[in-house]
Amino acid sequence: MRRYPRAWLFGIVAMPYGSFNGVIAVALPYLLRRQGLAVERIAAIAALVQAPAIWYILWAPAVDFHFRRRTWIIVLSLVTAACAAAAFALASRGSIRAATMLFVLASVFCQPVSSALGGLVASVMPLAAQDRTAGFSQAGILGAGVIVSGVIVVFIDRAWPTAAALSVGLLIALPGFAALIVDEPPPRASRTLPHLRSIARDVLLAVRRPINWLGIALFVSPVGAGALMNLFSSVAPDFKASSTIVVTVVAVAGALTACGALVGGYVLEHIDRWRAYPIAGLLTAAVVGGMLLAPLTAATYLIGGALYALVTGFAYAAYMALALELVGGVSTANSTLFTLFTAAVNIPVVYMLRVDGAGHARFGVRGMLAADGIANALAALVLLVLIMRLRATAAMLRTRELSAQRGEAC
Repeated sequence: MRRYPRAWLFGIVAMPYGSFNGVIAVALPYLLRRQGLAVERIAAIAALVQAPAIWYILWAPAVDFHFRRRTWIIVLSLVTAACAAAAFALASRGSIRAATMLFVLASVFCQPVSSALGGLVASVMPLAAQDRTAGFSQAGILGAGVIVSGVIVVFIDRAWPTAAALSVGLLIALPGFAALIVDEPPPRASRTLPHLRSIARDVLLAVRRPINWLGIALFVSPVGAGALMNLFSSVAPDFKASSTIVVTVVAVAGALTACGALVGGYVLEHIDRWRAYPIAGLLTAAVVGGMLLAPLTAATYLIGGALYALVTGFAYAAYMALALELVGGVSTANSTLFTLFTAAVNIPVVYMLRVDGAGHARFGVRGMLAADGIANALAALVLLVLIMRLRATAAMLRTRELSAQRGEAC
């Protein structure tokens, strides 16, 4: 009888991806704001660095070739670590344009780590354990983001740029070696062209399934994007929050995001994943609405950031569980299919960064909050109606099919 890996192990394997995200979401915006850059420009840089998260569907299928997916995770994490460390060193010296180019390159190599992770989970974990594994994976991603961002913010405050850059590299690279513990079967030997045809066939079959298009509609919506997570550190001055408060928010919010993902992993075993996703959007809108109405104080910054992180973690777990369900069982294109859904869910991160940044440029921090909250609320309501109607239509068609079958039997 085959023994499956422990679900918590994937929390460690996922950490390289989370560490890089922590650098981009918290440490880099904090550094750039201290150097005097406007929030709108910081948002534009963040969106540019996040852009490969949309387009990496073009090169992510490479992780379905030749090597085990765990090997890809290690190699890609090492290259990402080298690029990100060099980029952060340049940013610390004020070379923003060169640093941005290197961060984009690091993102190009980092995004397929998520593809390899998703393909690995779909290949080695049974369906019954995938919700829990999704929770642990997202918790690992988010927890790593907390660690790296907290450490780097402290080093920035103490003017230790070399220590900050080295920490970026180490915290991205080291956790990836945990993938060696995962008992992954070796890939079947196959020639490149037949393997490509097999992947293309599986992808085309997936694209023809209407349920997958519904999933993509959910993923490209603003729901669960968590765009403000990438901007909170840059708007600390708007809330009169000190660097100590920023570090506290990073730690508390990161821990609560991981908790939200873990709780989500268990909750999703008992509720409808499809409805859980838009519900997460409504919860996000409620949190942002509370911050919008509250005074601009450090307390609002701390409490609002923590609650926003908690519901974002739940949304992340809902996304990964739903994506794994759509990917299905073992396939030559597991990682490619997972990439398709991950690329879709990263689209709103990029455009909501620009929307939230534009809101701040025109109406200040309250404009930023209003943009994020309204987008989440409207998208969530539309998706709930869409899901209920499609489910009702599917049930009606199924009833007609069963009635027809009974008539033929008579």
